[in-house]
Amino acid sequence: MIGDKLAALRRRAGMSQQEVASAIGTSRQTISNWELGQGSPALDKAAELARLYGVTLDDLVSDEVDVVSSGGQGRTCDIHVPRAFIGRTVTVAYAGDGSALLDAEVLDVSDGWLRVACTVKRPRLGSLKVDEERVVRLIDLRDIDGIATTGA
Repeated sequence: MIGDKLAALRRRAGMSQQEVASAIGTSRQTISNWELGQGSPALDKAAELARLYGVTLDDLVSDEVDVVSSGGQGRTCDIHVPRAFIGRTVTVAYAGDGSALLDAEVLDVSDGWLRVACTVKRPRLGSLKVDEERVVRLIDLRDIDGIATTGA
């Protein structure tokens, strides 16, 4: 899962694997291997990647944190507007494709990211049953089309 997250964060940053490798002092092949799930960065390199991508180390390595980013160079967003929603339950429309995240609690807004907590349904391994799980999602502010409160 960290591999997918690393690839999404790199694309969001608009960087090539070589540019990331140069920025943190490793090889392009190493970056490729990490993104393909063939190994994971050591703690020092993970910390450098987190700084490079503007996320916390916890966000980078936690399986409970999903990254939602189209990777495109969308419009800029004034972070003062989403900050007004911190602590509220909202619906977030994003990525220009009609996708929406319902009943998400806004936890924080930072440069580039809207941090929300939401419940997702994930298939149970080896079963037809589905489990509900509370996760944190980092949503690229450039991808947000709209945000509105859903509760009283």
